[in-house]
Amino acid sequence: MSTPITIAQLRAYQGPNIYGPLPGVLLRISSAADKARRLRSAIRDGAQSIGLVIAYLEADSHPLGDSFLLEARFSTNEPQIGAELCRYIVDGMRAEAAGDEEWDRDGPLYELQARRRREATPVTTLQLLAEARQRGLPTLRLPEGRLQIGYGARAWQYDPRTGEPPAPPWDQVGSIPITLVTGGTLRRAAVERLADSGLPVRAEDGLDFVAARRLLADPTVESAVIGLDTESILHHGLPLDRCDYAVISDMNGPRPESADDDEEWLRALGLPMLLSPNPVQLNIADTRLGALIPYAPNGVLHI
Repeated sequence: MSTPITIAQLRAYQGPNIYGPLPGVLLRISSAADKARRLRSAIRDGAQSIGLVIAYLEADSHPLGDSFLLEARFSTNEPQIGAELCRYIVDGMRAEAAGDEEWDRDGPLYELQARRRREATPVTTLQLLAEARQRGLPTLRLPEGRLQIGYGARAWQYDPRTGEPPAPPWDQVGSIPITLVTGGTLRRAAVERLADSGLPVRAEDGLDFVAARRLLADPTVESAVIGLDTESILHHGLPLDRCDYAVISDMNGPRPESADDDEEWLRALGLPMLLSPNPVQLNIADTRLGALIPYAPNGVLHI
């Protein structure tokens, strides 16, 4: 009996992730035949059909017993729609393999196209994003189409639904001091140690993507120490694109369920060091973390 075409893994990354610095989608499917080229062309054509802008599209295959594991990755600013497009494509490949001539090819595409248009970023927001990028300022896409430029107490928010012309106080917005902490069972202790500095700082541990962004949108936060939930990093990526310091405490405890292996776990823990202009603070007592040292862009401080 041939292996049915099934989704093994589908992730919509909303921020920097273990596959790249941009939001995007990861799709893994099992298939009886090597259909990597077919998968790549289907994603490309589907994205064009619904008007979804994608980049860095890659697709490859790996033998898996008597079948294949197909993997596709691409970047997009609309990862949720990109993930739904992947579901549609897998449904189509499954129908094609089964010879199902009654499968609705057009209806789901029209729905995705309509959804993309409804959720399209307004022109004023795109202009603000471009200006913020040119000025080197951080941005966050918030719920209900709102845009935030800057973090915490130095942030400014814009809601395009008001219809009012935006007027950002460019000379006042910016980032705040942020330390990101990743690790296993020692992460909480590391967050508490960093918070005990005598300076006003919001320190919270175990934050997922949504909770971390909620903290960064809080206008009362002047500086932050954020312990990041590893499962959330693996599923959604990082909630921001920059930080001042990165601390990696350990790999103790059970491997996160979403990590395929220890290497993927380690890559998730090491992500924040790629966002920091300073040396990463690394607990060398955990020898497994030593594999990250060659990839630290600004060196390592041993803790």
